[in-house]
Amino acid sequence: MKKPREKLLTGNYIWIVVILLVIVAIYAAARLMQVDIPQDQKRISVVLENSGSERWSQYLNGIDQAASDRNVEVSTVMTTYFSREGERDDLVTSEYMSGANAVITKTEPDASQVADTLMEEITDEFDGGISGRSVALLKGSSFDTFTNEVAELLSARIEEAGGEILWQKNAPCNVSGLLKKSIRTDIIVALDDDLLCQAAAYLVTKKNDRRHLVGIGCSSNSVYYLDRGVITAMLVPDDFTLGYESLLAACDGENFSKLVPSVKLIYPDEVYQEENEKLLFP
Repeated sequence: MKKPREKLLTGNYIWIVVILLVIVAIYAAARLMQVDIPQDQKRISVVLENSGSERWSQYLNGIDQAASDRNVEVSTVMTTYFSREGERDDLVTSEYMSGANAVITKTEPDASQVADTLMEEITDEFDGGISGRSVALLKGSSFDTFTNEVAELLSARIEEAGGEILWQKNAPCNVSGLLKKSIRTDIIVALDDDLLCQAAAYLVTKKNDRRHLVGIGCSSNSVYYLDRGVITAMLVPDDFTLGYESLLAACDGENFSKLVPSVKLIYPDEVYQEENEKLLFP
């Protein structure tokens, strides 16, 4: 007959074995339920100026959708407005050094085409002539090559047609303060989505302000102001498709910088047309 101490030790051993078996069972179940991430999964970084801006929402949505389809890891580098020349390139280099397989930077529409489209719209706003009319230009940052090039081309066209460029300002800037001081402006052209929305937010509070507001927009905020008629006309790039195709190109080792997004001019009463809905609400 076993002594009481021997019985106690035997019982303890049994409980230890039971606990170990339970732990092993839980671990095995967890392993079965776990989705293994391939060791060779690609990691792709995205570098954008002022990356937290709503202006990038459609573009990043397109990238995320493609990343899901291709099962790749995507991360967006957090940035503000660039403060020096070459800052974007330095960030791209840094991402590669950190192990990224590819780094995506946004490509832009053709600047000349955009300038021509906006010029045509401005001219139409005043029955075919802008001679004697004053225009204010809101641009991206000083290091935003695209919007600065569009502004240069558009300014030349406006002046050739007899119009006056009252002022040009780069982001970031006090849009409401500028518009409040320059009430004789006939038309405001915003080449940056954030500044377009800031201008619209100011104008919506001024019921008697008849200045025309046109520009480049792609965020839900700018669509809101377009739908309300505060924005007279908005040039919308197909950013979702561009983001999707850029990610696919990066995955396949192709040159995504050759991709050129299509653009379309949309008016307030056209927001909910079927073709435009696909562009504005992909």
